[in-house]
Amino acid sequence: MDLFKFALGPYEFFAAIIGGVPLVIAIFLLYNPAVSLQDSIGLIQTSLSLQVLIALAFASYLLGGLAQGVTWKFFLALCNLCDRDIHYFPADTLLNRGEWLRGLAKDIDPKTLDFESRLVLLLYDKIGMPTTMNHLYSRVCSYLKENNRPSLITADLYQATHIMYRNLSFGLLILGGVFLVNMLRAGAASFEQVALFLGALVLSGTAFVRAVSFKRWHAREVLLGFYFAACGD
Repeated sequence: MDLFKFALGPYEFFAAIIGGVPLVIAIFLLYNPAVSLQDSIGLIQTSLSLQVLIALAFASYLLGGLAQGVTWKFFLALCNLCDRDIHYFPADTLLNRGEWLRGLAKDIDPKTLDFESRLVLLLYDKIGMPTTMNHLYSRVCSYLKENNRPSLITADLYQATHIMYRNLSFGLLILGGVFLVNMLRAGAASFEQVALFLGALVLSGTAFVRAVSFKRWHAREVLLGFYFAACGD
């Protein structure tokens, strides 16, 4: 319980702050359009103080938390566009094989089945099989709370990191849009401004790839943690 309380809470707190930083910078630059990077740094330096820093950290935390619904839809849209699977096992493997496997298990030793089939049978026996992957993960996490808390903690850390990278990807895309708008407002485009715009887009794509990886690791930890806990019951 102490590990769950003191490791996960602060981790999610700082993950939300980091994820909201690009949105705070985007809002700042939108209302303070700077011609160059040096001007932007100068604006920040003249406005920065301990009180302002604390306020910005709090605003970043709020934005990182409030934007999660939007960033989740943004993340799913990018996954569909880029054909990225966020599940460790294919959804049809877990959701559509159950009835056939349950009938087959009466006539064959489950130990002779492949790993995915044994996992599906355990899911049916321990938690039942819902119709969506979100409900499946919710039920499995509830099972892990009682039977394999360390795996649940690790999975939640992966999930917090996924949310951080997801928010970063969305925020950097918005920041790139602000760089573009500020170039249009300035009426001229310098190499530095173009580089900042392209850099924000590249970093947004990189953060998206990392968000996919951590989401898959979360799914892996949840399902494998469930499997070994259920085998031990």
